[in-house]
Amino acid sequence: MKIWIALLLLSFVVVGADAQREGKRRYSVWAKEKIRYLNAKLIIDPYDRHLRVLLANAYFEDGQEYEAKDQLKEALVLDPNYAEAHCNLAVILQGQGYKSEAKHHFEEALRLDSLMVEAMAGYGALLCRSGRQAEGLEHLEKVVSVQPDHVGARFNMAVAYHKVGDFKKSIEHLEILLRTDFKYPGGRRALARAYYSLGLLRLQAEQPDLALEVLVKAVEYEQESEDMYFAKGLAHMDSGDWAGAEEAFKQVIRLEQDHIPALHNLGTICEKMDRAEEAIEYFLKVQQLAPHLPTMEAVKHSSYKVEYLVE
Repeated sequence: MKIWIALLLLSFVVVGADAQREGKRRYSVWAKEKIRYLNAKLIIDPYDRHLRVLLANAYFEDGQEYEAKDQLKEALVLDPNYAEAHCNLAVILQGQGYKSEAKHHFEEALRLDSLMVEAMAGYGALLCRSGRQAEGLEHLEKVVSVQPDHVGARFNMAVAYHKVGDFKKSIEHLEILLRTDFKYPGGRRALARAYYSLGLLRLQAEQPDLALEVLVKAVEYEQESEDMYFAKGLAHMDSGDWAGAEEAFKQVIRLEQDHIPALHNLGTICEKMDRAEEAIEYFLKVQQLAPHLPTMEAVKHSSYKVEYLVE
């Protein structure tokens, strides 16, 4: 039985507090029963390396990482070529911030078993987090070629591609991930961010229609981001769709009522649509919130385009 490698960058699954406490209590009781049973077995046979690894896994499930680490080290004393023990020890060390030691044990696991999926996934993620995305992605690609439904590897690949600016690749892997596990923690938010980042690139390249295609998807996955709605509004504006832009900027105001760039752009839109009184109301609000714009003319001639989002 191997330790499940949870190599996510962000997000927590939110459940009811009572249900969470009850689930944790039941889970802890079962883990503690396994610990009691396996310790009894080890008293009879203290030189059984497999029992050491099983006990380490039980300790890990119970949140006792240091005890788990000790058992894995004991297993490796008994058998230095025990690939699974190297892999599981690397997972714990990585979680505790010991990157160099974790790297060593991942490499030992792969030297002993080059096809160990969890070792490849863990090592790939470690390399990506150490700034070695190209090497890390190579290992993660091997994981998904062997096990296409390995959601942890998919997520880490998406994060790595996002970091190097390949947003299309990031989107590709996140879409596959969510088809496999729609509720994967952090998956929807990461996909929204990837769509948003690609949208900003297209806005900067003066491709508003292409930007709008992905920004519409971004706000589907993350509906509480004023930046995403603002970017969507810019795409509508640059496409000459004043009604669509107005709706998007009003969504920004719903989330942050004193959002100066959105208020300014709403004023500009109202002017374009011959709604002068509404335009003045928006511009006056901007003037109240922005002392550095002392006159109405200064407000009108200020500009809030994509540079506001990327500076």
